[in-house]
Amino acid sequence: MRRLAFILTFTTAVCAASATEPKDISQAGIQTAFRLLQKEYIRSSDLTFDVLNRAALAGLLERLDFGAELVPRTSEAKSGALTGVQGELITPQIAYLRPREFTARETAEMEKHLRAFVAAKAAHLILDLRSPAPPGDFDDAADMLSLFVLKNEVLFKMKQMNQTAAETETNAREPVWSQSLLVLVDDETNNLGETIAAVLRQRKQALLIGAATRGGAVRYETVPVDAEWSLRFARAEVLLADDSSVFKKGLQPDFPVTLLTTTKRQAFEATDDKGVKSTITDQPRARFNEAALVADKNPELDSYIKRSAGQSLPEDAPKPSDTVLQRAVDLITTRTLFQSAKIDWNRKAPASNEPPARRAIPVTK
Repeated sequence: MRRLAFILTFTTAVCAASATEPKDISQAGIQTAFRLLQKEYIRSSDLTFDVLNRAALAGLLERLDFGAELVPRTSEAKSGALTGVQGELITPQIAYLRPREFTARETAEMEKHLRAFVAAKAAHLILDLRSPAPPGDFDDAADMLSLFVLKNEVLFKMKQMNQTAAETETNAREPVWSQSLLVLVDDETNNLGETIAAVLRQRKQALLIGAATRGGAVRYETVPVDAEWSLRFARAEVLLADDSSVFKKGLQPDFPVTLLTTTKRQAFEATDDKGVKSTITDQPRARFNEAALVADKNPELDSYIKRSAGQSLPEDAPKPSDTVLQRAVDLITTRTLFQSAKIDWNRKAPASNEPPARRAIPVTK
């Protein structure tokens, strides 16, 4: 009986906060409902202690959302994606950087890429933080932020459970990149990526493009609960330099751009082999022109013959397009164009060499 009372009390706290339960029902009413179900329900034998216990845990995890979750012990720290950093020059002036799992090894790779971009005199950087990586270590987030933030500046703070004071993380090195910066985010940005994006925007060092983040900027702890499962739960909250938090709030992008998650992942898979340019540029269809005439070829006729024979053409296959990255490049290109335009507001109109127009002479009677 004590075990049942414990389960009913534990489940009461979960169900009372659920959107599907009446909010005005009392705790005694909820317990009465459970007792009636266990005694009078048509299949009351199904409501065993194990069933009630699992229902209570499932309801609590659903309420906590990503604040706590059960993860298989075989994949606690694996996302199934490739590791390493993808970095390249999209144009001579625009560089691209995407960490895949936010580890210490990737921080060293990011620094190597950034120094190469600086040596190549790139003026703009697109930092892509949309990789669906598992929660990471905030020491790695601090190291990544140190590549962009000034020395001796506050990066973020960590507020542990049951502690009033927060631990301050300060940058102890000189930054590598200090030029223009755009950051790509979405709902798959992990806790480290969300923290990096929040810090850079609060410091007015970057604009955010993409979709809203989840609000999971917390430090997780993973504890085994049996031979197959572990419980991953939030243990410390990340605070920005002004003590504000994005936990459960998330980040709203400065320039919202919608992209399906499946399309984004297809684009990532394509860039692993061909680079990011393949997802933001189109290959024109071969046409009959002067070069084809000199080479005694007609690509349009060849395509017509293949299509008539029921064969597929390369342009028939849909190509994944990363519209978020496209808009980021468009934004940089537009801003560069307008910033390079010089308007002399005091310039006078050049003198005209044309003779002045003759005035009409009124006719008098």
